[in-house]
Amino acid sequence: MSTAVDFTVPQALRPARNVAQETSDNFTASRSLVDEGTHFDAHAHQEDQLAWMSSGSMELSANGDRWRLRREQLVWIPAGMTHEMTFDGPGELISLYTDPALRPEGEHWQLPRTMRADELTGALITHLAVAGSTGARRIRCRELLTDLIATSPVHHDVVELPRDTRAREVAAALLQHPADSRELGEWADGLGVSAKTIARAFVADTGSSFREWRIRVRLQAAAGLLANGHPVQRVAGDVGYDSASGFIVAFKARFGETPARYAARRRAVVSAR
Repeated sequence: MSTAVDFTVPQALRPARNVAQETSDNFTASRSLVDEGTHFDAHAHQEDQLAWMSSGSMELSANGDRWRLRREQLVWIPAGMTHEMTFDGPGELISLYTDPALRPEGEHWQLPRTMRADELTGALITHLAVAGSTGARRIRCRELLTDLIATSPVHHDVVELPRDTRAREVAAALLQHPADSRELGEWADGLGVSAKTIARAFVADTGSSFREWRIRVRLQAAAGLLANGHPVQRVAGDVGYDSASGFIVAFKARFGETPARYAARRRAVVSAR
């Protein structure tokens, strides 16, 4: 059995507006509102961390990888792993900090990993971060959550950012303006390199071609806009699609439901809080 330890959230992880924090034996749960431009410098802490953007998005750097994460993904950051976070807009970050003795079994938990955040997992994380739940209930919820993530495969559909500085410049521009329709050759000309150089960097660093990567960015941006109440027709144009029908087909292939259904479900989740 693990020793009961009362962990506190590391100071480096506390943004300006800390909404709620609950501490129990062996783990701490926190909810924090973050603003555009909020940045947590590179740091490490003694607890394992499970982080989830219940709204908004963040860019996370850990173990040499850089990921763009939204509500659909969880990220696991093991104790002692240096990482940093940047938030490009307002949102809510929920984090659980746990004694490493409570982590699932397996050496792969010693490295960062991303997992899909389904509705049950998100509900458990939210419940653990809400004040008022009893100690016994919190422990049962934490145990169920541990069981769920223990069997959750790595979620490969995150937006991974290229390490190559030139490809990173292209990626940063598209994250800011996903509707930018410039082809790879035009980006390369602006950087003074060949299109093949940028193309190779995207494949080597993200595992996706430039075209596949851009589609993923557009659809993630669309998910954020839909969650904020923007109409489907407008969202399609805002993320670079010429027609709403083409956007709907691409969105459903990525998220498993139509944009309208996704937006309605997100509204229901928000209203239930």
